[in-house]
Amino acid sequence: MTAAEFAAAVREYRFDEHSFEPAQLAQANGSLEQAGLLLIGEPHGVRETPSVLYALAAALDTQALALEWSHEEVDDQLQAFVAGEAFDFELLWTLSPTSDFFAGDGRVTAGHFALLERLREEGRLEQAIAFDRLDPVPTPEWQVRDRELAERVLGEWNGTRLLALTGAFHAQLEPGTMAAHLAEARPGLAPAMLDYGSGSCWSRGEHDVSGPMPDAPIAFRLPAATPAVVALP
Repeated sequence: MTAAEFAAAVREYRFDEHSFEPAQLAQANGSLEQAGLLLIGEPHGVRETPSVLYALAAALDTQALALEWSHEEVDDQLQAFVAGEAFDFELLWTLSPTSDFFAGDGRVTAGHFALLERLREEGRLEQAIAFDRLDPVPTPEWQVRDRELAERVLGEWNGTRLLALTGAFHAQLEPGTMAAHLAEARPGLAPAMLDYGSGSCWSRGEHDVSGPMPDAPIAFRLPAATPAVVALP
């Protein structure tokens, strides 16, 4: 895939309509009111997820978005975008084919960029945070990474009402997870899961998403998933 092809996929991304149960929205708003943020777990690489996030941002009046992208690779461009510049996909495509940006696991999709553009256009993007980092060698235990994910969000966050999107594993309230660290620092946090009833995602290949998601206080039940357009070199 070329930079131009990916940019075209961003322009062509379609935002679907999504509605949520009033009780679930009330829980999500409670997390935002008490903790200041809503952590959302996803199966990576679902095309519909950015439009779900947009619907939540609009319904919950959030003004910030955090994504599981490596800040070493994308943060300069991300902050320039928030300040009003356009994404330079040609520059992003100069990253190494083995970079985290091109991991192909569904964390970086055309829909995410379309979401950022729509949020900024509508005045809903006061802050954007890339909270992952490049794995050191040797790769640390998962507990170390999850703690660092939480620390990056908390260290960069300016306090604006925040949606933070992460892989489903990190959003479960189990000891050592990102969610657990955030909940300790921000009492009242109630993580949510995006639970697609059927369909598939793209995460280093196409995978079924109809299996059970990890437990979380909030579960947004969603219809069929389809594979996202993922950044590939």
